[in-house]
Amino acid sequence: MSFLSNVAGSYKSKVAKGLQKTAEGLLGQLRAKLSSWGLSMPIGSLGSIVFEVSSREVRTFKDMKRTTKARYASHDVIGQKPILEYIGPGGEEITFTIQFSAMLGVNPAEETAKLRGLCENGEAMYFVLCNQTVGANQWVIESVGESIDTVDNCGRIITTQVEVTIKEYVPDTW
Repeated sequence: MSFLSNVAGSYKSKVAKGLQKTAEGLLGQLRAKLSSWGLSMPIGSLGSIVFEVSSREVRTFKDMKRTTKARYASHDVIGQKPILEYIGPGGEEITFTIQFSAMLGVNPAEETAKLRGLCENGEAMYFVLCNQTVGANQWVIESVGESIDTVDNCGRIITTQVEVTIKEYVPDTW
């Protein structure tokens, strides 16, 4: 019986991997076709901010860095190095840069205002990439830093770089 269950389990695993590859291939073809029609499937999202690339608009990020920390207490010992005691996991942090450009179909001033609003309201939201949530919890925008690169002759912002820092939001379970 063990031999048959091993064979069945192996076959089931191979079929699942094959189906996964087929689904990824079909999804890639669908994305390409939608993009050629000026439509897009989202790359991901941060709450109401949807990251996407199409022939009409580009809203995506670069230079994403994720930091995971642990918390330690330090106990001083006379004449020796301090002793560290593991307390528990620390919160995660992600930083990335978004370039908004009017030439890529978005309004940089409006997009940056949305990010600032989410930051100032302290709204907890999910961060999703490739249809998978990032981390086990929601995220809050801790900071939004804007660098205006190009302004036209009427004072409208044409291109801006926005540095976003998000932190893991663990709900109060008391």
